[in-house]
Amino acid sequence: MSKLIFIEANTTGTGMIALTRAVDWGLEPVLYTNNPDRYRGLEDIECEVYVCDTNDINELQQHISTKIGVTNICGVTTTSEFYLEQVAKLITFYQLPGNGIETIRYVRNKAQTRNVLKNAHILQPHFDVLHSEAELNEAIQRIGFPCVIKPTEDSGSNEVKLCTNIKTAQEQVRIILDHSFNKRGQAVPKEVLIEKYIEAPEYSVETISWQGRTTVIGVTQKSLEGLPFFVEAGHLFPAKLTDYQYQKITATVLHALQVVHFKNGAAHTEVKWTKEGCLIIEINGRLAGGMIPELIRLTTGIDMLEQHIYCAIDGPCLPNLHYKGTAGIRFLMSNVEGEFKELTGIDQLKYIHHIKESKVYIQLGETVVPPQNAYQRLGYIVAYSPTFDETVKALDQAIKKIEIKMK
Repeated sequence: MSKLIFIEANTTGTGMIALTRAVDWGLEPVLYTNNPDRYRGLEDIECEVYVCDTNDINELQQHISTKIGVTNICGVTTTSEFYLEQVAKLITFYQLPGNGIETIRYVRNKAQTRNVLKNAHILQPHFDVLHSEAELNEAIQRIGFPCVIKPTEDSGSNEVKLCTNIKTAQEQVRIILDHSFNKRGQAVPKEVLIEKYIEAPEYSVETISWQGRTTVIGVTQKSLEGLPFFVEAGHLFPAKLTDYQYQKITATVLHALQVVHFKNGAAHTEVKWTKEGCLIIEINGRLAGGMIPELIRLTTGIDMLEQHIYCAIDGPCLPNLHYKGTAGIRFLMSNVEGEFKELTGIDQLKYIHHIKESKVYIQLGETVVPPQNAYQRLGYIVAYSPTFDETVKALDQAIKKIEIKMK
């Protein structure tokens, strides 16, 4: 029982790191994918790769039973949100650790999340679920403007938009309902979630669960830019909160995870802090994105990716939790559209105290736009220092050095 099966992966680097970690532990990682070319660096990893239709659970089960054999499997997991349902079905079939399909549908489908939380009387924005544009006017009468209109199933804040009038609301509903498939070729439900916009500070709570017991690793402070779109521009970990805020936020999230029956693995729950208390914005049954696991590693020594993978096998091994300093990230984003020519200032970051890492995604000649989702960011800068304020100062200095030039 040494084969750890991955059903696809994310494409930001964590997916390939997870495969490498499995090799380091003496396991035999097996990647199932419908397109191995999407994973940069895969060819350098000691990993079995099988190509099949990963959106077809029957084909997956048949292939695994034929090529791998049930007795050789120690776990099934993924680092991609788009494949949580396939993993849930497989772990149920093979009786392996993980979350059941009902739980994953609760956290993958934002409309289902809203309804479950509503029945449990957990604070959240007022909402409605639409299945046609004809239902919009009645929903607006109940919720009002400004409102947020989003797909019920997607990732990276894709197609999430703040709407302040009926015209933009109609356009956004139409855009979402016109989509039949997501970027991984999976059918998406013909439904739209409309929510009351909450103007308040945003945070996320990072947790690890095992057999129904959840450990809070910490709270991330988030900054958003680009309205009417919601693009995460930066994070700070751990967040600067009072003891009262921390207790209320974490208690609310633990309650929410309990009511959706989330029992195993990493979760990333987004919230807002208001005068009424903590409101749940989204529950994501996966690791946080946006380099938040790296911020956690810098400040606590805990490797969230490792712990998440352990949860697919025989459970996490969490050390005593201690915070040391503050880590932060700022994302590089363009405020104009054009053909990318040059990004200057990166070489100057080594002279700024507390800057730990930087990366640029964009290539010469590519088209860049002001981002409307996380996929359109151009890179990032990471800082770590003994204090919250020093980390913020370092990131402020660093971002001022960067200039994005177009042809």
